[in-house]
Amino acid sequence: MSVRLCTGLTVVCLATTMTSGACRTPKPSPSPEAATVRQQLERQYELNRQAFLREDLDAIMALRTDDFHTVGPDNQTRDRAEMRQYTEGLLNGIERWNELTFAIDSLEIVGDEARAIVRQHLDRMALRPDGKVHHVETWATQREIWLRTPAGWKLRRVDSVRDRRRLVDGKEE
Repeated sequence: MSVRLCTGLTVVCLATTMTSGACRTPKPSPSPEAATVRQQLERQYELNRQAFLREDLDAIMALRTDDFHTVGPDNQTRDRAEMRQYTEGLLNGIERWNELTFAIDSLEIVGDEARAIVRQHLDRMALRPDGKVHHVETWATQREIWLRTPAGWKLRRVDSVRDRRRLVDGKEE
């Protein structure tokens, strides 16, 4: 009887092991449209990065829609004009960019809108309130909503900012 029980358990274990793998749903591969949109957005992020490196405010804003706005972690909304002014202030304080990276973590496409969860890292030498230039690094993860326009993809909205971190001269701030 014990032999039979062991054999039965072995069959049950083997069947469970074999079917559990078969029942797993494989992670779907991105649709051809999603892969194309991801490539197009990566190109836009590179154009954005290059515009920041050149400190070209007009080129930065050209990648944004007329109704571009952000919603910060404090739930404060800044419209296009306010973000232009904010970006100008940021650029005016930069002595030198060390590195800028933008990475798309996930992408959802709904009609002419693409919703990207993006991680960014900005590393720069920048003027601080003490009037001195310091090494400043910032990180954030945020949702960025892009709109497909006749002129290509343009950034419409930034929100859901999280995972923020700032180092000044290597120290948490």
